[in-house]
Amino acid sequence: MRTISVVLTKYTDWFSKLFWFINGGGYTHASLALDYQAETMYSFNFKGFCRETMARHRRRGVRESVSYTLAIPDAAYDSLVWRIRKFERRRRQYRYTKLGVLMCLLRIPFVQRNRYFCSQFVAEALSSSGALRLRKHPALYLPNHFMQELAHCAQLTRIRYNPV
Repeated sequence: MRTISVVLTKYTDWFSKLFWFINGGGYTHASLALDYQAETMYSFNFKGFCRETMARHRRRGVRESVSYTLAIPDAAYDSLVWRIRKFERRRRQYRYTKLGVLMCLLRIPFVQRNRYFCSQFVAEALSSSGALRLRKHPALYLPNHFMQELAHCAQLTRIRYNPV
């Protein structure tokens, strides 16, 4: 068994504030870390696929965050690593999708080739690797949905509040 972390943060930029208002509060960004310390995370932002660090989150003014550590089988971990390496190698092919976020808010699963928003990427990576069985389509996950789902997950080993 290996451990990974899903990290949820609340950014303070204008888009995040708008998203926070529309979504009714909570967190505005989701990332996936391949270890329990979550020092290096992977996600999507307006520039596309990105590698993030805790230090970068602090510089961007993140004040609220939570990290969910999950124990997953070795095969699922290896699959996650393979997927993330693929995204890193083909970074220029991937883009952020605002339309995907809008459709998610409307509860319509919408998938575009090589386009993701942060929580869709995390949900798809967890689901397709076999790390976690999700209750709904990956394109229907917003950051706050992970709070509800991961808090009751059998694979949950630890919750850290404000790790950033």
